Amino acid sequence: MVFATLMMLAFLVDQIQQLCCPLFQAAWAKWGSKRLLWEKMRAYFYIDALESMRHLFEALCDDLHKSAPMLASDSG
Repeated sequence: MVFATLMMLAFLVDQIQQLCCPLFQAAWAKWGSKRLLWEKMRAYFYIDALESMRHLFEALCDDLHKSAPMLASDSG
């Protein structure tokens, strides 16, 4: 029951995003299909340190790799 509720909540947020977010609508218009848009979004999650969803949608609209600074890691 909890899983079903979470899925419905995720669907609701997705639908609100599609109806009310001009950045999402611009990115969707640019990439043409939702399937391609979601694949591109997934790719940005793998290759970029995203600051926010706004940063993600701006990157999708501009089709630029806007990377955030990488933190140095201790290899020792």
